[in-house]
Order: sequence, then structure tokens, then C-alpha cells
Amino acid sequence: MHLEILQNRSLRLTVAPELGASIVGLELHQAGFWLPILRPTSPAALVQKHSPDTSSYILAPYSNRIREGRFVFAGKTYQLRPNWPDGQTLHGEVHGRPWSAQRINEHTLHCAFDASSLHDLNFPFPFRVEVAYRLQGDSLETSTTLVNVGTEPMPAGFGHHPYFMRHLGNSREALLCFGADHIYLTDTSCLPTRPAEAIPPEFDFSQPRPAGATMLDHVFAGWNGKLSLDWPGSDWRMELSADPIFSHLVVFTAPDGSVALEPVTHATDGFNLLSQGWENTGVRVLEPGEKLAGSLRLTLAPSR
Repeated sequence: MHLEILQNRSLRLTVAPELGASIVGLELHQAGFWLPILRPTSPAALVQKHSPDTSSYILAPYSNRIREGRFVFAGKTYQLRPNWPDGQTLHGEVHGRPWSAQRINEHTLHCAFDASSLHDLNFPFPFRVEVAYRLQGDSLETSTTLVNVGTEPMPAGFGHHPYFMRHLGNSREALLCFGADHIYLTDTSCLPTRPAEAIPPEFDFSQPRPAGATMLDHVFAGWNGKLSLDWPGSDWRMELSADPIFSHLVVFTAPDGSVALEPVTHATDGFNLLSQGWENTGVRVLEPGEKLAGSLRLTLAPSR
């Protein structure tokens, strides 16, 4: 599998265009070594082309789960095929497919996916997604654009699914901090059962807490677009900032010991929540030719 590598003095980013333009490595250079910021992708995941086992993958034209793979939009019901081992439909339609890729310069990679000509598309509306990765000093900027290339309005959203290391080298457990207004409490299928509500103390990360302090697979609403991950004992911390379009944040303490911090534009099962009249789901309706766009900036900085 062909891999694209962007590298400067501080960071090394490896991307697999053939595997959903997924990130298969993001590393920090320190004292002659490359330390993984995101969980490393195994060779087996690349050979098997299994994007959920990469370091980070792209979610589009929706993020997270759709209940029973069925949603209602503009009065019509659409049924999608299950695409996950548990029989659910989730995480969009692009992360396991080949994308085109073009090096813009030494530190910028532009990737694109066009669904308009696919016969096996598991989504009722054609779309195009573009993602640009840029290394700038101690930062990685990721810009995403989703376009409705069809002739009808479509519900839309996107996100990114990075898995962060909870230990950097010999550091202690990472401390996570972010601000949000509400949280969606979920059923056993990790789907919201009622509108977002006040955040209980055990899910409150407005002050730094160990990333694994609470087992989470939840969506936070009204995210302020900022979070930090501090690795005590490493002298490094990560700061993530997101454009306002990323109004929701998914936090998932993964069984492999990493923590997924997923900036997304809408709530889990957002298409159905929108059709049920729930407010502030984050779902956008794109008219033909309309775009949805936003950027993330991940920066490594010395610990304060």
C-alpha cells in the first residue's frame, strides 16, 4: 500500500490515501526518537485494509451511529446496509475506500473522494469530500469540505476519529480537559434516548482529569472547540482547536488503552433526531452544490 509522509523537524504524519485517506501515524520528534501521539497503525490493519484500526479516520457524510441503519429525511425513510460487526450502521461511507491524493508542497497533502459515480454507495445522496493535511511547525492542520453534488437536498455532517495515546513515552496517564454545555446519555447501543442534558460530575472534564478516569463512549454537545491532553512527566501537551462547525465532541475510552477524541459536526443518530424535532443536533441540510467546511488544528507544546 502506498503511503504519503509529511515531515518537518517536529512532526511526522503518515497517510494512507488508498485506505480512506486515514492517518496511519502521527509522531513527535524528541531526543532523536519519534514518539507516537496517535496510536500506531499495525501492519495487519494496512494489509487487511481495516480503517477502524488506523490512527485516525474520516467520518462522512455523517458521523457515528444511525439507529438500525434507518433514517427519515424530508418525509421519506431510507434504509442503509449494516457496515459494522454488531449489525449497526455507523461512521459514514468513506473511511474504507480509496481516495485520490496530491502533494501540494513538501508539507501539504490534498485528498479527495467522489461518491457520485459509485454503484455500491451505502448512502442515498451523492457527495464529494476533500481533506487537506498541513504540517506547520509544531502543528497539524486538517481542513475538511463536504459537497452535495446531487440534485436534491441532503442531510450532512462529518468528523474525524483520532485515537490518542494515553501515555507519551514513559509519561504518566494523560490529563484531559475540555469544555462543553451538555451530554447525550445513551442506551446499550450507544444511541441517545433523550435530548442533551447537564453534564454529571463523573463526565465533567472542565478541569484536567486522567483521560481514563471514566469509561466513556458519549457525545458532548455545545463543545467550545478546544481541548487539551497533557502527558505528565513528558514535558509535552497537546492542544486541539476546532472551527465552530464542530459543535460536538465524542469521547471514547478504547479497550486498547487509547482515547478517541472525535470532533464532529452533529450528534449521534443526528439525522433521526432532526426529523423528530430535536434542537441543536448539528445536522446541516445541504442544497445541491452547497458545501460544508471546517478545520482542526492540533498543536504540540511544552507543558505549562
